[in-house]
Amino acid sequence: MTRTKRKLDSENVLKLLMDNKAIIILLILVAVVSSLTGDFFTSRNLTNIMRQICTSCTLALGFTLVLSAGMIDLSVGYMLGMIGIVTAMMSVNGVNGVIVVITALVLGGFCGFINAFVTSLFDLAPFIVTLAMGMVYQGINLLLCNSKSISGLPKWYVFFGTGKILGIPFPVIVMVTVVIIMMIVVGKTKFGRYALACGGNVKAARVCGIPTQKIMYTVYIITGVCVGLAALLLTGRTASAQTGAGAGMEMDAVAAVVIGGTPMGGGKANVFGTLIGCLLIQVISNSLNLLGVDSNWQKIAKGLVIIAAIILDKQGEKLLNKIRVHKVQ
Repeated sequence: MTRTKRKLDSENVLKLLMDNKAIIILLILVAVVSSLTGDFFTSRNLTNIMRQICTSCTLALGFTLVLSAGMIDLSVGYMLGMIGIVTAMMSVNGVNGVIVVITALVLGGFCGFINAFVTSLFDLAPFIVTLAMGMVYQGINLLLCNSKSISGLPKWYVFFGTGKILGIPFPVIVMVTVVIIMMIVVGKTKFGRYALACGGNVKAARVCGIPTQKIMYTVYIITGVCVGLAALLLTGRTASAQTGAGAGMEMDAVAAVVIGGTPMGGGKANVFGTLIGCLLIQVISNSLNLLGVDSNWQKIAKGLVIIAAIILDKQGEKLLNKIRVHKVQ
């Protein structure tokens, strides 16, 4: 009895550590950086970190859903840039703000629909389809603005990235709202359960009567809507639409989501973990800047974080399986 309890406890402890590895790594990193520089805990720096993660987190929340459903979307970065260009062009030409916002969300959803449509119609791997569609979105982005940035955005647009409501930055309000909505969708709805079931085993889900095609379309559309919202936040924060905006953000999303506890293989989603993962990725970049490290090291650091997160997931799962086998014996 004592032996079984000990194994059960070790299993629970290991699962707790694996589910919260992003928090543990973040705390260690913050402790190290704060001991090396006194600028980290300044209100200006903390506010800057919080503002910067709003865009990446909003995008990564959609990525969490698509990854947990056993799919992937590598087009989100360039999709964000394209939506930013389109909405910026509309706003500087006097289009009503409400119409611009709706356009961003609808366009994002439509791009998600296209990704799902091409994948489903020709039975292709989402990895290849979304990678190719990302290049398409990048090309459209450059053609629309002649490879030039768009500035002179109206005040209401800039408010999306820099405004405050009751002293709280508007992007933070948007991010927290999306986190709450996504937690409810994934954890409390039938659609969320179906999406995770598809991520766990799509063939078994199909046999059980789950409409896997509809789930795929819905997952990609929701992801696209999140990208559209992120495009508004980023474009508003920079007060301009840059041709390179969003480039590489898909890799930040992968890093944040995986280290946050959502496995690459799907079947599980950790929405709050994604928030912490985004915070960790941003703290890495911020810390290297504070320490005067060459910005090129940031890419190396992010790549190592992705590899480390995947290794931790794989090794942790193997160790859990061993504990379960011993427990049965």
